[in-house]
Amino acid sequence: MRKFKVREELFTLEVPGGYADKIDHGAGFLDCSLGTNPFGTSERVKERLKNSEITLSAYPDVKYTYLRNALAEYWGIDENSIFFGCGTMGCFEKVNKFVISPGSRVLGISPQYTRYISDVLAMGGSYESVSLKKENRFKIDVGEVINALTSDYSLLYLDNPHNPTGQVLRLKEVEEIVQYAERKGVLVLVDEAYGDFVEKEESAINLEHDNLIVLRSFSKGFGLASMRVGYAVIKNRELGELYRKVDLPFPISTIGEILAVEALKDQKFLKESRKKIASIKKEIINALKKKFLIAETHMQTPIMLLWGSGDTYHYFLERKISAVRGSAFRSLDDSYVRLRVPKNADELLGRL
Repeated sequence: MRKFKVREELFTLEVPGGYADKIDHGAGFLDCSLGTNPFGTSERVKERLKNSEITLSAYPDVKYTYLRNALAEYWGIDENSIFFGCGTMGCFEKVNKFVISPGSRVLGISPQYTRYISDVLAMGGSYESVSLKKENRFKIDVGEVINALTSDYSLLYLDNPHNPTGQVLRLKEVEEIVQYAERKGVLVLVDEAYGDFVEKEESAINLEHDNLIVLRSFSKGFGLASMRVGYAVIKNRELGELYRKVDLPFPISTIGEILAVEALKDQKFLKESRKKIASIKKEIINALKKKFLIAETHMQTPIMLLWGSGDTYHYFLERKISAVRGSAFRSLDDSYVRLRVPKNADELLGRL
């Protein structure tokens, strides 16, 4: 019997994976692990940081009016449909607070972003998934997702672009899933953490459905991972009110808000990043496909899943390349790695 009154079931909870605690392999390693923009942050944002003067003793604007208005204009949406969190993780944690209760069933796609799964389990929910097939290069089959979705589920979690493969469902495919889920009375949470690597016209933010919640982040495409700026777009006012009730004030710093607004203004940096990533990724895939199998992927997203016949993770480590080990994802082992492309292909291919 434990001494304190805590949730006993959490002591036996197995958290699947957990690559956010990235291992520091020391000097000489090429970092191809966490999925940030390989080209860093725009010079415009860096300049804004140098010239920013803020009152450190003051709290941020609790409504984040500056950023809220900028996002409303950027997407052409009602400012009241925008909610904030500490990255997309901070946003989905709040969504889970008002959706997941003990016994709630969540449907996802396997393999899938690890930390969302662990949060569902920590909330007392159960996570089930549609398994992507190795023989189909882990390509998402919209029909299989729809066939698995029943009214018994509280929520469907869809990361798009998909993590770890980097593949992208087209907007019409996402809408097909959302429409079916709506008929079944199931919420759909679309996590677009990598969404800025794809043109904004393909974002689910452009859809109008009462059962849809879309998450975005400034950590990836805009290169502001250290600022932890995430936001949710919830057009259903009743769901938005639930988000407010479980929300806590000040999830983002004042400087994070300022730099996020500045990042939105630099679309040139984003477009150039997409173009360069596509070129580098194509070169890497053409070289690596001689030795490894590569999952379905989108050329503009910087991450991809590949696997070989042996321990691929340690094969890369031996060549001083840090990648995310496959065992960080449910259903995978270390014969897989999730690789993020570097700033140029030679950095990686020279070691292989």
